Amino acid sequence: MQTDERRGLLKFVPPIFSADLTVLVIESENYLQEIRNLLPKARIAFLTTERDAKIAELCKNLSIDLLIGDYTKTGLPTEPKIFDIILAEDVLTYAPNYYVTLLELNHLLTDRGFLLTQFLNVRFVEILECLKRGEFPMRERRFWAKWNVVKILDDAIYKQIDFLPEVQFENISVEGWEKIGFDNFSNDLQTKIWLVKASKCEAEVSALKEIYTEEVRAKLARLLHRIEYKIDVEENISALKDFCKAEQIFADYLFDFVEQVVVHDDAKIFIKKNI
Repeated sequence: MQTDERRGLLKFVPPIFSADLTVLVIESENYLQEIRNLLPKARIAFLTTERDAKIAELCKNLSIDLLIGDYTKTGLPTEPKIFDIILAEDVLTYAPNYYVTLLELNHLLTDRGFLLTQFLNVRFVEILECLKRGEFPMRERRFWAKWNVVKILDDAIYKQIDFLPEVQFENISVEGWEKIGFDNFSNDLQTKIWLVKASKCEAEVSALKEIYTEEVRAKLARLLHRIEYKIDVEENISALKDFCKAEQIFADYLFDFVEQVVVHDDAKIFIKKNI
């Protein structure tokens, strides 16, 4: 499937035909066929509150695990770090306690994992026109501005947030709103729906975590922190060198790791000079 053929939230998912990924789709059966086509080797689970024979048959035909439950209550799995991708398009729009739910979804993501969701843009010109007339169209649905979403996801411990427009109307005039001080960055005033990719880790950190096991990374961080805080420095430098040799940790990886875990710049320089 070509990139420009991917629709909606799947625009964030490149076709990785060799990847053994785990995916959770929540209450969006319209994505199931396409995500199976995009990721034929992935293990996919579909969580829904509805017991529907057609959905059950679709999941069976696509080799998708069917889970029944309410994700806003007790329907989510409890094990940490089990999904590489979670697609939950309505969590910001309808989930009663969206913040708690976002935290729980973060708990389920692997270190390289990311959440895919979307929101209705409160700065969309048609919404602003409604508000100007005293009409409030957000009784049953929530509307957000991008900065609200960034703050919420940041509080829910997502480290990297990316946006793409889903429905954008370039022919709508925004001149009047710009004149009274509304910025139209990224055509925000003309965008009805923003798509969101919220990653558990920043891309560079995620790449570092994929190369070595959690145990190796934990010991490496321990040794670096002991050197950083001048605890048995010579002994720990020697231990670090031996550990890197035993685990075949190459210099570029080690220096990138130092940049991520060592806080003090003088300690970074010291470590790099002595290893």
